Amino acid sequence: MAGQFYGTQAGRLEKYPGRILKKVQKREMLTKLGAMEPMPQNKSEKIVWLRFLPYGGVDNQWLAAGGDTDFINQHLIKEGVTPTADSISYTTFTATLQQIGCLYSYTDKTRYVHEEGSEIPSEMEDQAAQRLALCREMMVYGELKSCTNVFYGGTGNSVGTVNGGPSKGMLQNISRALLGKHAIMLNQMLKSGPMFGMQSVAASWPIYCHTDMEKTFENLPGFTKIQDYGGRELLDPEYEIGAIGRFRVIVNPLLTYQPGAGAAVGATGLKATGGKIDVYPLIIMGRGIGGGDAFGQVPLRGFDSIKANHRPPSEISKSDMLGQRGYVSAQTWQAQAILNDAWMAVAYVGTEA
Repeated sequence: MAGQFYGTQAGRLEKYPGRILKKVQKREMLTKLGAMEPMPQNKSEKIVWLRFLPYGGVDNQWLAAGGDTDFINQHLIKEGVTPTADSISYTTFTATLQQIGCLYSYTDKTRYVHEEGSEIPSEMEDQAAQRLALCREMMVYGELKSCTNVFYGGTGNSVGTVNGGPSKGMLQNISRALLGKHAIMLNQMLKSGPMFGMQSVAASWPIYCHTDMEKTFENLPGFTKIQDYGGRELLDPEYEIGAIGRFRVIVNPLLTYQPGAGAAVGATGLKATGGKIDVYPLIIMGRGIGGGDAFGQVPLRGFDSIKANHRPPSEISKSDMLGQRGYVSAQTWQAQAILNDAWMAVAYVGTEA
């Protein structure tokens, strides 16, 4: 007797609708740093920052090496003689606002017939906001990687010759370069949340890099894990992994690297693609001793910072008289520029395999 088995005839559905799984989310990181300039409407497409130069007109330099006596002599006054009047000079930095946005669409049939029809529009709204936030983060990341204060891992002198990871000596060289140009450790960043404002943080030079760098930093001599910080406040509670000297290390999988862009991997033990070392940028941030910032940007804050729209199919329009299409859109503006290369640094290194 054959009987009725599960596979005798296919069921009408044969699927159980499980829960909708959480997707990958991102958080602001680099877009919380630098000089923040909220941009009012109807002013210009360009934003211009200005920085006054020290006496003598040489950027980031008050005294040349061995120039202490000359500096003193320039300020000695002779009896009864009026000294020659000096002037001051400044430099400017310009960035152009760029409009970024995205658009989704769906049909009325999707909305009213599909089993996930009520979820799809709201997911589109969420992803539109996430895409713009990620785009802004990558625009800032790209700008910071253009810094001219550059260091390379191992004995390399370019990205293509990188043959080592970060070392304590490299970090000491970066620290010396920053201090020599009157840079100080970062002690404030943009507040989390929708409104504009700054918050104080523990002074340090943060290093921002890809999550693949975690193992390499943890194996450096003198590295302190966050569990051993004591009462020190974290720059980023989720992504900060520890500190070494004046530096705090924050990792993020979104801070992409260049596969196979370095030297031949050989016996270095470094992560490689196609026989060549994968190269990872390290973004090191500082600021000026007088409160100046290494770079500036337009912050995404306030009521008018992002324009988002959802037009459901039920809204009849001239171009859709039958109400067959729905749209989800989002757009905003972004500008960023390095203001002082000497107050920050970028290092290109390999990481342990």
